[in-house]
Amino acid sequence: MAAIDQRTKHSWRARVRIPGFAQKTRTFDTEAEACDWAARIERELRAGRDTIPNLRVEPTLDEALERYEREITAEKKGHEQERRRIRQWRRRELAQLKLSTLTSQHFVAFRKERLTAGIKRSTVRLDLALISHLYTIARKEWGMPYLVNPIADVRQPKADKWRNRRLSAEESLRFEQALATCYNRVIPLIVPIAVETAARKSELLRLLWRDVDLKRRTMLLRDTKNGEDRTVPLSEKAVELLRRLAHEGEDEPVFRTTSHAITAAWRRILARAKITNFRFHDLRHEATTRLFERGLTVMEVQRITGHKTLAMLLRYTQMNVDRIVDRLDETESDPNSPGGSRPVRPTPEPSRTFGPKNGAAAQTNIIVFPGRR
Repeated sequence: MAAIDQRTKHSWRARVRIPGFAQKTRTFDTEAEACDWAARIERELRAGRDTIPNLRVEPTLDEALERYEREITAEKKGHEQERRRIRQWRRRELAQLKLSTLTSQHFVAFRKERLTAGIKRSTVRLDLALISHLYTIARKEWGMPYLVNPIADVRQPKADKWRNRRLSAEESLRFEQALATCYNRVIPLIVPIAVETAARKSELLRLLWRDVDLKRRTMLLRDTKNGEDRTVPLSEKAVELLRRLAHEGEDEPVFRTTSHAITAAWRRILARAKITNFRFHDLRHEATTRLFERGLTVMEVQRITGHKTLAMLLRYTQMNVDRIVDRLDETESDPNSPGGSRPVRPTPEPSRTFGPKNGAAAQTNIIVFPGRR
């Protein structure tokens, strides 16, 4: 016989018990859907047909996400970000439903809600991609081949425009002053090194002294985001900065700090500098752009940054149009052409070095963003 129970305001559970068969259970959004399903399953079982698996062992989305985080997320390089994404999903009312009861309509409503709230389209795409992969794992590895991936029928939001954030000259001035007051001695060094090397924060934090060769002016970044090791050439300024760090052992980290400490210090620096919408990862954009502005070829820049494709490399490049004008002037093929030679653009004045306010800054005395137009 069938039994219908109301679990929450918008959740109804149908249970069907027929002698000789395992109990069948499923949760629905309305009482009518639960009754219709229970009646159909009861007819099939009384006719001797068991067409659905035993749903008593099927997890809810919350339970599946917990297992996914334990078995899949833990092995990913971006596990910290994905764990935050999983926690957000598990707080939703949707997480209390069984996997087989979730439909594309649930996630269409989720997409609309998030976009209406002003969440970036790329973030919503990643939220949906997580659930889609969970269903793939559940079908292939967790013994639930009967599941249908509801995300397959959900239209994905269009990708966001490429990020284009570089500090202006005025912002650079305030940023350098705020950086000089940072009490964490590592931060005023790791920031300019990130600009000099185009390395990611995670790559720098994993860097060990045995992978740094100051004589050859190279550093080896291991287990990078794309899964490969990458040797990065060091500028003279980068070598000078690295020499200021304490070298306590070959197997010791170069930067003795944590991602959380960098994030906290970064927020304080931006607050003091009164700068918004500027992330640590934007230093990688800045570094890549500077490499092009210094005249390096695409292949040379790609070797340093580790980008796999030109399309990805271009996403990190916002060349200053004034620099491009300078290059046009420099490569003018015929200086005696009608109209005469073009005037030389004035060279920007060098950045000023600001007096430190504490002992940490006194040891660094670093110019992070040389004067830009």
